[in-house]
Parts: sequence; structure tokens; C-alpha cells
Amino acid sequence: MKIKDGFELINRSGVYVVECRNKSSDGPANAITLTETAVFLWNLLKEKDVTKTEMLGALIDNFEISTVLALSDIDIFVRTMKENGIIE
Repeated sequence: MKIKDGFELINRSGVYVVECRNKSSDGPANAITLTETAVFLWNLLKEKDVTKTEMLGALIDNFEISTVLALSDIDIFVRTMKENGIIE
């Protein structure tokens, strides 16, 4: 999995949001707010194509987080990104 071109992570006063750079000017901009672990996963997927197993290992290595919680965070992140057409 990796982040598709055209999406960017923006820090708005300490709150990280994902926006589409190619949005139409006809409607309001849609933004997705990310948690700290989601920002970490975003940065992993922005760098290269990453598997779920690689995401799990990276979360466990970089956060004091259980495997169960890490898997839940990954599942929520991936589902949200897929539902919004952000990852391929």
C-alpha cells in the first residue's frame, strides 16, 4: 500500500489533516484528521509501498503500543484511506 499522488498532510496548529491538492473549487474541501499513530503510518506509506506486517512492526518499534491496539489502529487507518481513495 502507498499514498496516491495528489494528497498531502498539513499541520494546522498542531492538528494534522489530509487534503486533496486536486480538489474542485466548486465545493467545500474535505479533510481527514489524523491521530499521532495515523500520521506515523501516513509518513511510512508516503515514503514507499508498505505491507500491513511492516506497518505493525514499525508501530510497535516506535510507540509503546500493544499488538492488538496497533492492529486496530492500522485497520482503521487503512479502511479510512481506502474509503476516501487515498491509498492504492
